[in-house]
Amino acid sequence: MPSPFGIINLKGVFMIELAKAMGKRIKEIRKSAELTQEKLAEKTGLSVEYISRIERGLAQPSFRTVDLMSEALNVTAKDFWDFNAPVAFKDKKKEARQKKDYLDAISSELKGMEVRELTVVYNVIMGLSGKAT
Repeated sequence: MPSPFGIINLKGVFMIELAKAMGKRIKEIRKSAELTQEKLAEKTGLSVEYISRIERGLAQPSFRTVDLMSEALNVTAKDFWDFNAPVAFKDKKKEARQKKDYLDAISSELKGMEVRELTVVYNVIMGLSGKAT
C-alpha cells in the first residue's frame, strides 16, 4: 500500500520517510518558536547533536523525548505529526504574534490581486467562517 509520502512501504522505507518528515516538522516548529538547537537542548536536557539527528530524520525520538521537546517548544506532541498544519503554540503571546504575521502576509498578497480574485478570496473566507450566502 502506498504511504502518504508517495513511497512504497518496503522494508522500513516508510519509517525512514516518516522520521524525515517528523524531523523536518520539529525543525519548522523550533524555528517558528525562535529557538536554536542549542536553546532547545538547554530546555530539554538533550544534546545538540541528538536534536540535529532528529531534525535530519537520522534518529527517531522516544515518547519521552517527544514529550520533552513538545513542552520546550510550547506545542502539543500531536503537532509534530501534523505535517501540513500551521504551528499552533500554546502560548497566547506567540499565538497572537503568529496571527499578526499571517494577517500581514495575507494582506500583502491581497494588495496585488484583481477584483475578481478578491471576490474568490472573500467567498472562500465566508465559506470557512460559515457565513457563506
